[in-house]
Amino acid sequence: MGSVYLAEQMGADGFRLDAIKHLVEEGAAQENTASTHEWLQQYYTFYKEVNPDAFAVGEAWTSTQQVLDYTGDEVDVAFQFDLAEDIINSSKVGIGTIAAKTLAEIVAVYPPGQYATFITNHDQNRVMSQLAGDEGKAKVAASFLLTAPGVPFVYYGEEIGMTGTKPDEDIRRPMQWTSDSFKVGFSTAVPWRAVASDYQERSVALQTDDPESLLNHYRQLVHLRNNHEALRTGDWTLVETNPGRVYAALRTTETETLLVIINMSDKATSDYTLTLASGPLAAGTEAVLLLGEGTAVSPEVTTAGGFTDYMPLAELPPHSTFVIDLTPDS
Repeated sequence: MGSVYLAEQMGADGFRLDAIKHLVEEGAAQENTASTHEWLQQYYTFYKEVNPDAFAVGEAWTSTQQVLDYTGDEVDVAFQFDLAEDIINSSKVGIGTIAAKTLAEIVAVYPPGQYATFITNHDQNRVMSQLAGDEGKAKVAASFLLTAPGVPFVYYGEEIGMTGTKPDEDIRRPMQWTSDSFKVGFSTAVPWRAVASDYQERSVALQTDDPESLLNHYRQLVHLRNNHEALRTGDWTLVETNPGRVYAALRTTETETLLVIINMSDKATSDYTLTLASGPLAAGTEAVLLLGEGTAVSPEVTTAGGFTDYMPLAELPPHSTFVIDLTPDS
């Protein structure tokens, strides 16, 4: 079987299973059939026997409640389309509560971390096109994705703001590594599809040395996530914010407590407050800024381990992201 060859001979660590809700039809029923779930359960058992550490991610383009049925004993994680849509919606209109509400619903029903998060994929108009080329909006979308729980996936080119809209061929153009020729460092051959018209403005080479670039924003977030277990596997607790354009959440493990704050809007915000009814904080907790600019003020911790009307920074610039370490002293 192909999976055995890929795993044993080619060293594949896992598989991406596309359009899994359509695998087995039952008469007029063409998606989410009992036979499809049965086949996936058998496949899950099979590939885990080949390699117990193998990892499978499934694409079931449907609602959260139906996607949930594919996890557990069918695929290791499944893509979360509801959240992806609302990350874009929140970024478009500058209101953090849209994506926050959807993420809260997901966290409530899934086993911890057993979902794949993303913004767009190879079948959708690219996020930069959906956001009308607004780099600030693209940055906060990335911030939400890479500070949230789950297993994040980045569609190639999102990290430099590549554009593209349907048909599919135009959202799958060559990756723009350089800007010095129409081959964009992707290949020495003529590309099968012409590169995007903005290749001279958006490339890895152009953005690498710009500390404010979208690419380096992604890099900062990825490095931060890799270096902090709380961002990768920690619990997620939504923090009440006022106004709603500000998103905030606590990411916690037994040894680490991080506060994520994102101003989703294009307006500077200095009249905001954060409230956490109860939490893991302790009196005397020091605020240490891990991401963002400025000086973070420590919270006045309540007896319930939370905070009320906390304002850790004097101002949140437009489309800004902050990660603050609030780990209590041992």
